[in-house]
Amino acid sequence: MSDTLTNKDIDKLIDCGKAIQEDLGCDANGTGLPCRTDRLSAVESMVEYLEIHGMKVVREPKFWVEPSKSEREQGITKKESI
Repeated sequence: MSDTLTNKDIDKLIDCGKAIQEDLGCDANGTGLPCRTDRLSAVESMVEYLEIHGMKVVREPKFWVEPSKSEREQGITKKESI
């Protein structure tokens, strides 16, 4: 990878940075800790941020995503995430 970021890379970094800040800034539960969905979304954005800089990210161990209440009502069970 080149030491110079392209304009496309810079745009992606800006978008990732905004998404990370938004996800970690959420306090819907009123606990000061963002909900699990927002935290995991922030992590995915962080991974993309690192990959733009040419870093390799190991995605292990895998984790399970619990279904929402409406998914449970539809009979959807846990699903493996990347």
